[in-house]
Amino acid sequence: MTRHFWVLVHRYIGLTMTIFLVIVGLTGSVLAFRDDLDSWLNPDLLRVATRNAPMLDPLDLIEKAEANNPYMRVDAAPLYVEPGRSVQFTLTPRVQNGAVKELVSLPGDLGVFHDEAGVPMIYLDPSTGQVIGERNITKGLSGRKDIIWFLYRLHMTLALPANLAGLGARILGVVALLWTLDCFVSFFLTLPKPHRVHTATGKSWWARWAPAWWVKWNASAFRINFDLHRAFGLWTWIMLFIFAWSSVAFNLNEVYTPVMNTLFGAPLSEQTVFVIPSRSTPLENPKLGWVEARSRGRALLNEKVIKEGFTITHESILVIDRNTGRYTMCANTFSNAEDGQACVEFDADTGAVPPEAPLSASHHQGMPTRLADTITGWIQMLHMARIFGLPMKIFVCVMGLVITLLSVTGVYIWWKKRLARHKLSL
Repeated sequence: MTRHFWVLVHRYIGLTMTIFLVIVGLTGSVLAFRDDLDSWLNPDLLRVATRNAPMLDPLDLIEKAEANNPYMRVDAAPLYVEPGRSVQFTLTPRVQNGAVKELVSLPGDLGVFHDEAGVPMIYLDPSTGQVIGERNITKGLSGRKDIIWFLYRLHMTLALPANLAGLGARILGVVALLWTLDCFVSFFLTLPKPHRVHTATGKSWWARWAPAWWVKWNASAFRINFDLHRAFGLWTWIMLFIFAWSSVAFNLNEVYTPVMNTLFGAPLSEQTVFVIPSRSTPLENPKLGWVEARSRGRALLNEKVIKEGFTITHESILVIDRNTGRYTMCANTFSNAEDGQACVEFDADTGAVPPEAPLSASHHQGMPTRLADTITGWIQMLHMARIFGLPMKIFVCVMGLVITLLSVTGVYIWWKKRLARHKLSL
């Protein structure tokens, strides 16, 4: 296949992806600071006055969260509240409505979007228990309280209606796969054409590649756009690839997992994920209440501390899955200069640890044994700016603008060349 063939591949893949990359690039820049911007836009919902009095136990606020919503209940309770912040509870219908009939099912954790009730949230003052406000993060755009979550849905599902949200996610997954392939095509096209140095003064291969890394600012508008497109693509190539391939992981796992298994080895038989059987009817009234479940979770987490040697910084969340009749409790941890998370799972009636989920099955950092798992964890955290603090958030924000720049300059280059070809044909 000739170089011209790869130029055509790059051109038409790029044109196909343009609108989608502009959307995810711009929204991704904003979402790098999602929590900060949401708090800035909605201080009346997310922030409360700090008081000298101690905050109430989050578990004591569950009844207050459910009080004004008789048809809803809390199935996930936060165990840690940041000072000056409200307590957020996600509400779940007591009687499960039929799921939205989707054209294509949503991948992974995005499945919460497909319920008719959406994802309603209620916010309480942690010191008084007073309800501050409510919002449903999947129900359109009705004001400033919905802006950040609308951008999140735009970034993840193109903000399509509930029955088409899965299709939106899959479209972005296919775009991400094309983007991943185009990363290699575009890199190849920056390389200088094969050339033999016939004289002692001839330029070496490296010398002929060097201009691809720089922008000639005193050139024509077309040349500046071309240099911006090529140079920014080279300087940020690794991060562009990380964004592209991690997006395949998020939205097209049926492609991502086989590729990673082929490259880095399939999981061992004991690493195979166990599918937890569902109960014939959801567990409405577990014998272990919220307080008893937290006590049991603490005991199991302490066993993990002794066994694995990490430090618990604070408990984070307690969740009940009524379909399986099990609690999951998680805590933020610190070990070997790294932050992580440890979780335990136990029966909601007896407190027993299921045989297929022993205490050694941890979500704490450093536990994955496969290189594929480690790589996946890192590229997903980099994608979401979950590590390295503020510098990484700024970098991811800038990268969203770079992605937009590459898309716009690519269209400009194509359009100018198209006009030039048209003039020649006249």
